[in-house]
Amino acid sequence: MIYLITYDLHQAGRDYQPVNDLLARLSAVHPMGSTWIVDSTSTSSEIRDALRSAVDSNDEIFVTRLWPQDWASFNMDASTVAWLNSSSRNW
Repeated sequence: MIYLITYDLHQAGRDYQPVNDLLARLSAVHPMGSTWIVDSTSTSSEIRDALRSAVDSNDEIFVTRLWPQDWASFNMDASTVAWLNSSSRNW
């Protein structure tokens, strides 16, 4: 299933690298800012819980399933668009 993941880290000067590293290990694509997209067999709660280990208690995380395949973009990175259009995605 395809999930959209967004987060907000509230601590001033917070290092995003641990969160980004965790998402990269999940093979997520990073289309912009604090937004990631992942193709995973995990549930949204399981993804959220994995991310909680990389954030502070006052940070925010939102994970939602993108279904069905209905999306649109503008000026998004071509590799992300190709990733979304791939026939190997688990919509």
